[in-house]
Amino acid sequence: MNEKIEFLPFNAINEFMLSEYRKVVFKSVFSNFASLQNSRQKSINSLIKKNVKIQGFRDSTQAPVVYKINNSISLFEKSASFSAEILSAWYELNPDLAQKVNQMLTDKGWIILPIETDRSKLPGFLIKWPAEDSFEKLTEEFRNIYPEITYSDDDISLMIVWMSNRLPYEMDAENIFSKE
Repeated sequence: MNEKIEFLPFNAINEFMLSEYRKVVFKSVFSNFASLQNSRQKSINSLIKKNVKIQGFRDSTQAPVVYKINNSISLFEKSASFSAEILSAWYELNPDLAQKVNQMLTDKGWIILPIETDRSKLPGFLIKWPAEDSFEKLTEEFRNIYPEITYSDDDISLMIVWMSNRLPYEMDAENIFSKE
């Protein structure tokens, strides 16, 4: 068995995210920036300084949150490394959701990396997705297991993508997690 593993760059997530939800993720990250690990803050700020120009600010990292959100979207759309850092920051701010999604996927037999793995260091998202597991089905299963959870369906879906390190690019009818 000599199968090649294919990846999509992290910014490919834009094909699966609604633009309004993308802004929700950015607002969460930039509004809670001080809560992030210092290394994550430095990495995001470095990418913003180099790539985001905000009129009236020599240092774009000093701009108000709303300006950073609006002016960073295009960088998120074209830069895999910036996308990975923003998604990692969002994951870092939602540890309870990450733990619950990790447990659900593991219980379903999905083979995923340990929860503490820094997924931003990976080459991108795997492209194969189990055909029987749509976002709607997975979200419904999650809500059945955790009825007290108040996260949005978009939050649950994004965490499923991040924890599994997969995008539903290529639906696979076979069990992609079999050991064969």
